[in-house]
Formats: sequence, structure tokens, C-alpha cells
Amino acid sequence: MKFSICSWTFGNQPIKRVMEFVAQTGYDSIEIRAAINEYNWKELLQLSKELSLEIGGLTGDTSWPHEEQDLANPNGNNRQKAIAYFKRQIEAVREVEGKYLVVCPSAVGKTALLGGPGEDWKWAVDSVQKLTTTASELDVMLIIEPLNRYESCIVNTAEHASRFVQEVGHPKVKTLLDSYHMNIEERDMETPFLQVKEYLGILHVADSNRQALGRGHINFTQFALGVEKAKFDGPIVVECCAPGSNPFQADKGLPAMEEIYTYATESLAYLKKLFVH
Repeated sequence: MKFSICSWTFGNQPIKRVMEFVAQTGYDSIEIRAAINEYNWKELLQLSKELSLEIGGLTGDTSWPHEEQDLANPNGNNRQKAIAYFKRQIEAVREVEGKYLVVCPSAVGKTALLGGPGEDWKWAVDSVQKLTTTASELDVMLIIEPLNRYESCIVNTAEHASRFVQEVGHPKVKTLLDSYHMNIEERDMETPFLQVKEYLGILHVADSNRQALGRGHINFTQFALGVEKAKFDGPIVVECCAPGSNPFQADKGLPAMEEIYTYATESLAYLKKLFVH
């Protein structure tokens, strides 16, 4: 089992500073936001090797109202642009020797369906299917991310995620569970693992208030039991946020952003206590 953290949580902090901190804190790897026009991926790969910090994968870059990043957009031209954009993100994963790309089937922040019954879901499935050839060629796993209903209009639960992966029907497509979103959408912290265990690629973790593990009310003992029952031994990725109001904007400004370094340190210590025996 490897412990990782998502670079998105650090907002606009320089990526070099973030990677140096993550390595020094003792994380095994980092998940970097797939903002393909912001980074020199070869330089990031070199830096990761210098720091002995693996880049486990990338967080897919998609946000509303950028319709050309929406894999479930009703406009076919926008979907084609989104597919092309995600293919470039898959290529970036390969450039940094990562193993996966996290994919939100609908743009993050789009909380209302735009099509008729079942249409948004169908568009998303079709779009992800069109990404599988590139994913196979470059040996990159596509990880479907269920988000709570206040952040996405489709794929909100483990049951949704399992059904979505089955409908896509490709070995390079799996899913994840995120304790923060589970706390909103699921009845407990254990059952979802049994629903998706054969498709589970990674885990995201944050507490109920999206702060460091241990600062909210999530029952992580039950979460760990779910991990054990699913026989999951993959990456666990911290994805907490600095305190602030906008859930779609990681950077909350100073002094809030300094808190994320404390959260990252606390969360790693919590994970090691929970899983390292």
C-alpha cells in the first residue's frame, strides 16, 4: 500500500515546492492535476526522480462551465473537444511514468442534467469508451471518480460507479472511492467497498469537513475494515482542502493555504497509524 497526496489540494502553490514538501514529509507518491498546458512534464518527471517521489497518476482536468471539457456534454462538438483534451491528459500520464488518470464522467461543478432521461449518462459512457484505445496503447488506467450530488449530476455513489464501469466494459477502466464523498452519499463506510471491489483502482481520503483525517467525524475504522474486506492494496491519496467556502477552488488564499501543509502532515500520520502495523 502506498500513501499519496493530490497536488490540487495545494492550490496555486509552486509545484516544485509542493513536490519537495510531499517528499520530505514522507509520502510515497503524488497525484498531479493534469493541467497539461501549465507544466513541463519531462521536468516534473526529472524532479520526481531527484526527490525519489513517484508520480502515481494525474487528476483529470475538467471543470464547469468549460463545456469543451465535459465528457457528458449535449453538444457533440464539445464532447469531441473533451475527448481530445482527455487523450492529451492520458499522454501526460505516460510522460511522467504514471499509472492512472482520474476521470470525472461529467465536468466537475455541473450539478444539473442537460439531456433527457439517461442521456447525460449515455454521452459520458460513450466518451470514456472513446478514450480506452489511447489508454490501452499507453498502458494508463482510467479511474472513474464518483462525486457527491453537489459537485456532479452523474456517478455519485459506489453503485453508480460500478454500473458505469461495467457499461464502459473495458479492462483499462476502474473506479475509486473517496471518503469525503462517501460520507455524503453512502449509508456507511464499508458497504461501498463490497460494491466496487473488483473495479477499485485507488482511494481518495479526506474527513467529513474535507480537512485532515481526524478533524471531522468519519468513522475511518469502518473505512479501514472496508479496505480489508475488499483486499485493496493500492494507492491511498489524500485530497483534503484548506478551510474556505468554494469547494471547486482549492486555493483559499493566505493564511488558509498554510493550513494545507499541516493537514498533509497530519493525514499521513493518521494513515500510517490506521494501516501500517
